[in-house]
Amino acid sequence: MRYLVTGKQAAEIDRYTIQEIGVPQPVLMERAALAVAEETVKLLTDSRHERILVVAESGNNGGDGVAAARILHQRGYRVEVHLLEGITRQSEAYKKQVELARKAGVSFVGELNPEGHRVIIDAIFGVGLTREVGGVHKEAVLKINRARENSPEIRVLAVDIPTGISSENGEVLGEALRADLTVTFGFEKVGMRFAKAYCGTVSVHEIGFFLPEKDGSADGSANGSEFITYEKQDIRGLLPKRFMDGNKGSFGRVLVIAGSREIGGAACLAAEAAYRTGSGLVMVLTHEQNREVLQQLLPEALLRTYTERPEEFLPDILHWASVIILGPGIGQSEVAARLTENVLKEAACPVILDADGINLAAEHTEWLRETAGKRPLILTPHMLEMLRLSEKTLHPERTAMESLKQNRADRVKETAELYKATVVLKDACTMVTEGKNIFLNSSGNDAMAKGGSGDVLTGVIAALIAQGLSPEEAARLGVYIHGLAGDLARRELGQYSVMAKDLIRYVAEVLKVSE
Repeated sequence: MRYLVTGKQAAEIDRYTIQEIGVPQPVLMERAALAVAEETVKLLTDSRHERILVVAESGNNGGDGVAAARILHQRGYRVEVHLLEGITRQSEAYKKQVELARKAGVSFVGELNPEGHRVIIDAIFGVGLTREVGGVHKEAVLKINRARENSPEIRVLAVDIPTGISSENGEVLGEALRADLTVTFGFEKVGMRFAKAYCGTVSVHEIGFFLPEKDGSADGSANGSEFITYEKQDIRGLLPKRFMDGNKGSFGRVLVIAGSREIGGAACLAAEAAYRTGSGLVMVLTHEQNREVLQQLLPEALLRTYTERPEEFLPDILHWASVIILGPGIGQSEVAARLTENVLKEAACPVILDADGINLAAEHTEWLRETAGKRPLILTPHMLEMLRLSEKTLHPERTAMESLKQNRADRVKETAELYKATVVLKDACTMVTEGKNIFLNSSGNDAMAKGGSGDVLTGVIAALIAQGLSPEEAARLGVYIHGLAGDLARRELGQYSVMAKDLIRYVAEVLKVSE
C-alpha cells in the first residue's frame, strides 16, 4: 500500500525536512536532480548524440531542472537550458544552480525552440502552482505541446508534476503540459491520479524527506495522509483466505437483482464475475424474459424470475443472501422503483447499489436517508450518477460537472457520511471512501470504457464481501483487481477491442497469479 499526498502536504514535508530536521535544501535538490538525470537517460535511444532541452522558471522546480542539466552535461550529454524568467522573484536555490551550471559550461539558449530535441525537461512550475498558467508560461506550454504532437520522437519529462496541473485535484490550470514521464519526489501527488493523460508514466523517487510525527512513521509511510493506493504485492495479503475443507456454502451467497424485459446482459456479467471471484453460490432475480439466455450462458447460477411483482420473492431470497447486488439493467419503471425501495428497506445484509438502482435512489433520497446504517451499503456511481445523487442532497446550488471534478474528494466523503455508505466513484481514477480515508485506484485503462464493465466490477466486489471482507476492503480490492484485469486484457487484445466479458476472464488471471 502506498500513500499519496496533496501539494500542500508535500510543501509541509519539504519544510519540515529542511527547517525542523536540518537537511540542507541543496542536498534535496541535488538528489532530485540526480533522479531526473537518471530518468532522462532512460528516454534516450542514441545516447550522447541526442539533444536535451531543459525549460525552467526561477523557483525551486526550475532549480531541480537546471541542476539536472549540469549533471547531464558533466556526463557528456548534449543539453541546453532555456530560462523563461517570467516571474521576478528568484529562489536562492535556483540562483545558485544557475551559477553552478554556467561555471560548469552548460549551454543556455535565449530562444525556446523545442524542435530537434529528443527529450524536453519541464521544470517550469511544480506542485505549488495554484493559479492559471498565462503569459510567457502559457506560450511555452503550448509550444512544447505542439512540438510533441508534430514530432512523435520527442519525449517530455516533467519534474515533480507537469506544469499547469493542480497537485490537489488534477485540475488543468488554464493550460497544461503533456508529459510522457513525470519524475516526482517522496510521494506521488493526489492530482496526478486524476491527470493521468498529462502525467504519463509516474516514477516516484525517494530523495531523503522526513515526515512530521503526525504524518509519518519509522517505516516511511505517510500515515497522516488520507489518500492511499494499492500495488500488486498487496493483493496476496488482502484476498480472503480459502480453506481446504470449505464447501459452496462456505464462500458466500451473492444475490444479483438485475436486468429487465429489455436488458439481460447486466445480470449475466455481474453474476459470472461474482462466481469467477470466488463466491460459492450466486442467485439471479431478473425478468422472465431473461430466463433462457441466463440458463444458456450461466447454468451455474440459481434463477428466480418475475413479470410484474418481484417483491413477492424478496422475503425468502433476502434472508438467503450474504450480499445483494441491486440495480444493473433494471430500468426506471414503476416495477424497478418498487423493487429498489423494498430491498433498501428490508435487506439486512450488505447491499451494493449500482446503475439504475442509483438513479432511482437519486430520485428518492429518503430511501437512503431513512435506512442509513441499517445495513452496510455500497454505492457505485459513475460521475454523472454521482452528480445526480449528490446535487439534490448536498449542494443544490452546484450542478456543473466541473464543480464535481474540482471537489470530488469532498463531495464523495460527504455522500458517504450522509448515507453511512462506502462510495465507489467510477472514473479514469476510481475513488473509494467510507467517509474518512480515500483510496485512489492505480490500475485500469481506457480500453475498459465499454458498456458492462461496471457490472463486472459490481460482481467482483460482491464476491469479496461474500467471502468475508468488509464493504470498504472489498470495494478497494475489487476496484484494483478489476483494473488489473483491464490492464491484462488491453495487453492481449489491444486498446480498442476489450469487451466487458473479457474482463471476467482476466479477473481469473489476476487471482491465479496472486495465489
